[in-house]
Amino acid sequence: MLRRRFWEDGDRKDIEEGIQLGRDVLALSPPGHPNHARLLSNLGVDLSTWFDQSGDRDDLDQAIQLHQDALVLTPPGHPDRGTLLSNLATCLSTRFNQSGDRDDLDQAIQLGQDALVLRPPGHPDRDTLLSNLATHLSTRFDQSGDRDDLDQAIQLDQDALVLTPPGH
Repeated sequence: MLRRRFWEDGDRKDIEEGIQLGRDVLALSPPGHPNHARLLSNLGVDLSTWFDQSGDRDDLDQAIQLHQDALVLTPPGHPDRGTLLSNLATCLSTRFNQSGDRDDLDQAIQLGQDALVLRPPGHPDRDTLLSNLATHLSTRFDQSGDRDDLDQAIQLDQDALVLTPPGH
């Protein structure tokens, strides 16, 4: 909820408090706890949100590690897996924008494709995943000039637009 209020009001204290609370709750949650992966991912989202404010690469690297740890704990077929894949993909794409490490971008694209498979037509998050993957592919086109990436990005954006509710 603190992250949501931060997005609404922009008060950095909210996201700072959210990160601290996330760390505290995670410290109290044993690794075998059924919500451990979700707690890892939530803290990862908070840290990546904070990175957008701080620009501190350590925050982004921590977010990536938390998302990776959450994925390890989340088996194939788990309903949260698509979201976790997408969160990690977004963080890796952000890190690519900072570092230029092509491996991060390629991995973001692969994870985005994997997430999309888990969000078939009719899933309420599919439009967001389509749009995110289109962005990653467009970024790779900017780097490589590979026309296939551009064509795929355009198609994915068109598909996302069709699924996006009016007024969104």
